Amino acid sequence: MGVSERLTYLFYRYYENTCTSSEKEELFQLLQDPRHDELLRSLIDESWGKDIPSRLQDPETADKILQYIIRQKPPVPIYPRRKLPFLKYAAAIILLGSVSFLAWYLYTSHTTAPSQPLSKIPAPAADQCLTLSDGSKVLLHKDAHIDFDPAFSGKTREVTLTGEAYFDIRHDSRPFIVHTGPITTTVLGTAFNINAHEKALTVTVLKGKVKVDNGSGAFSILKRNEQVSVDFDNRQLKKIQVDAKEEIAWKKPYLLFNDVTIKEAVEELRQRFRVTIVLTNPAVENCHVTASFTHGESLEQIIKVLSKINNMEYTPAAGGGFELTGEGCN
Repeated sequence: MGVSERLTYLFYRYYENTCTSSEKEELFQLLQDPRHDELLRSLIDESWGKDIPSRLQDPETADKILQYIIRQKPPVPIYPRRKLPFLKYAAAIILLGSVSFLAWYLYTSHTTAPSQPLSKIPAPAADQCLTLSDGSKVLLHKDAHIDFDPAFSGKTREVTLTGEAYFDIRHDSRPFIVHTGPITTTVLGTAFNINAHEKALTVTVLKGKVKVDNGSGAFSILKRNEQVSVDFDNRQLKKIQVDAKEEIAWKKPYLLFNDVTIKEAVEELRQRFRVTIVLTNPAVENCHVTASFTHGESLEQIIKVLSKINNMEYTPAAGGGFELTGEGCN
């Protein structure tokens, strides 16, 4: 296991409060090395959302957390592990623990007060990605916004959408319902796009199945590569076959892997980048991954993240491809 993989392992062991005292000591030693700052930033960005009901996946916020940690690092030489003073460990423990509070502070400064029944995500000037409390992901197209109960405390998970958004819904026994004017779209676990204009709405399904109800007793069931349009005046439903990926071209720069298998993620990367990506160990194919790439990351950057998440290593292959090796999640 390389240094980066070891740091990733130790970080999550500490985050889950399962690491031993010697592992904690090793983690703090690694955190003092500035060469690990980029990895630490990505680990913070992935982990702090687990304790926040919903968040904008904002790189600026993640960077603020990282810079906060960097500023607090004691400006002293790195000692051999056995000679590191106890107080430095104590300071490091407090520092890492403060990340959760800082994340909460930065999050709440961008959301409504807790007394409000709904969280209102303002219309972004550019596309932005949300991770909801149930693990679902919502990619808001510019000028779109949603209102919702951030805790999803009822028997259903419901949001109200204005504008256009891409949804990748985490499977749950509670239905996920999107309200757009008089129209409701209901799913259990799938990926789809809704484009709500002033007088009409279009729903496009990339995977899974959704039900679109016009509010007047009529409905349409959609599967992959099907689209339905609804006129708000007469509420007529018109379903057609489409190439879903082409229909929502605005999402093309972004990649959202929401609890998918490594095999599925690799297949999508093969199609997108038109290169060969080989998993040398068939046992890793069913390992799961959740990650968002919304800032134009290169293929190698994406492969690097997927490898670290699932305890694998990668090497460049001929033709711009990659080979992934390792035991994976087993």
